[in-house]
Amino acid sequence: MRYSFIHPKPKRLLDKESRLLGIFFAVTLLMIVGFALFLWIKKGLMEDEVRRMQEQVRVFRKERADYRAQIARIEALSRKYESIQTDNTLLKESIRNLFDLVPDQITLTKAMLERNGLVLYGVTPTREVYNYLLLAPLKSVFQRTSTTFYPLKNGWWRFVSVNEGSLDNGAGE
Repeated sequence: MRYSFIHPKPKRLLDKESRLLGIFFAVTLLMIVGFALFLWIKKGLMEDEVRRMQEQVRVFRKERADYRAQIARIEALSRKYESIQTDNTLLKESIRNLFDLVPDQITLTKAMLERNGLVLYGVTPTREVYNYLLLAPLKSVFQRTSTTFYPLKNGWWRFVSVNEGSLDNGAGE
């Protein structure tokens, strides 16, 4: 016996609205998980970049220290160069002044400039010309002056003048 005039339709576990709601929740959950995964990956990349930047900062600080050391070395070399340049200029002027001291009657054959003195080799017509024209200026510049004369066949005199301890060096040291 039949109690119904229609055939029963198969009943589903979820109706259309519940299925739509389930799909909506699944997609939302998938989006949340995807966003969390995206943030986790981004966080790892950022941490790597922070480590790289910290390493770069260390490298830059080391390079800065190296550059400062190089700058200090270059500045020291520059000061040394200027000092040498000044010393050379003073030496050149001293040599020029020395040759200005030598009168026309006396001929220098050799001049040796040492740290604390000067050795002059030359020829003079007489000892008196040397003593009056060259010895007096040399005595005013150097503390000790000694001269040795050697007669030449033509009547002139060859001399070797050893002058030691300039007043400038002796007073400062």
